[in-house]
Amino acid sequence: MRVMVIPEDPDLDRYILKPVIKAVFNDLNRIARVEVLPNPRLRGVDQALDPAQLNSIINSYPQEDLFLLLIDRDCDQNRINRVNSRESEVMSRGKALIGCLAIEEVEMWALAIYQGELPARWQEMRQECDPKEAYFHPLVEQLGLQNNVGRGRKHIMKSLSGQYSRLLQLCPEIAELRDRIRQKLSKEA
Repeated sequence: MRVMVIPEDPDLDRYILKPVIKAVFNDLNRIARVEVLPNPRLRGVDQALDPAQLNSIINSYPQEDLFLLLIDRDCDQNRINRVNSRESEVMSRGKALIGCLAIEEVEMWALAIYQGELPARWQEMRQECDPKEAYFHPLVEQLGLQNNVGRGRKHIMKSLSGQYSRLLQLCPEIAELRDRIRQKLSKEA
């Protein structure tokens, strides 16, 4: 299976999204070639959710079996409506797109698997609208990783394999994404 992840910021988000999606497919006992959209380089949610941009991306990668639109919710409770609209539009053209909103940012997924002590209660961190600035960046600085690949993201994600079940528990949107992918795969079988 060929999977293309469409993020809002491929430069940094890819270091979190690609290992998470690979882990999801491993959990489903499926082999998948997972790529993060290399071109165009999207900059922000509005570009990722733009219907014309999304259509162009899907048309540019006809070899892909599944597209995953993975963006931050950023405390925007209505963003899910836009994601659902994009899913419906793409599906109506016979292509497979599944969207998922990271609550509130994908950096929370990295924090969920981090084995060290977190600075606040998890639910408090999940309710923060800017957890990247409030929790992720301070952790990266504390660990001295700010100059590493992906500004520390790649290093932190190395702990994923031993923390996958924790990730699913702490970030139910990933468990829901896994279940939606499983459902899609069972329809194809």
